Amino acid sequence: MITVREARIIRRSDRLITPWANGAGTTAEIAAGAVSRWRFSVATLEASSTFSPFPGVDRIFTVIGDHPVSLDFGDAPTVVPRLSPTAFAGERGPECVADGPTEAFNVMVHRSTAAASVDIVDIGAAQDVNAGGRLSVLVLVLGGRLTTHLGPVEPGDCLLVEQGSVRVSGPASVVLAEVFDRT
Repeated sequence: MITVREARIIRRSDRLITPWANGAGTTAEIAAGAVSRWRFSVATLEASSTFSPFPGVDRIFTVIGDHPVSLDFGDAPTVVPRLSPTAFAGERGPECVADGPTEAFNVMVHRSTAAASVDIVDIGAAQDVNAGGRLSVLVLVLGGRLTTHLGPVEPGDCLLVEQGSVRVSGPASVVLAEVFDRT
């Protein structure tokens, strides 16, 4: 049996920190779906490292820290600016070079069963964050503050909605990540 939580706030301080599969860094896990169909996390990037390959997984990588990074998939480095969601196949484990200490928000989904999208959004007036047929919707606050009936969502904190909806109001700049079922 799969347990689905309707909605919850996940504080930055409550994230589970784990080493990368290749040992080259750490990731602070925010949330993961049943049978690893999806995962939201934030990686801390300080120097050059090679990302672990994840066969069968699609990734969306978004720099949320102060410094951009370059990803090199073997042909030529591509600069990934701050707040520019970048999708790539998990089989491709690029070399990553950060221009300085920074963080990156990651969404990983098993492509045979799930798909994802990531957008940068400003929230002002009250609106609903609605799961509406999605596996999950995550709102990561970058700046400002969200007000919800669950409590405030401060910078670095997340609102995860897996069922139903949550009324939010800002002002806040957020990462909005959605995971969709492909089955």
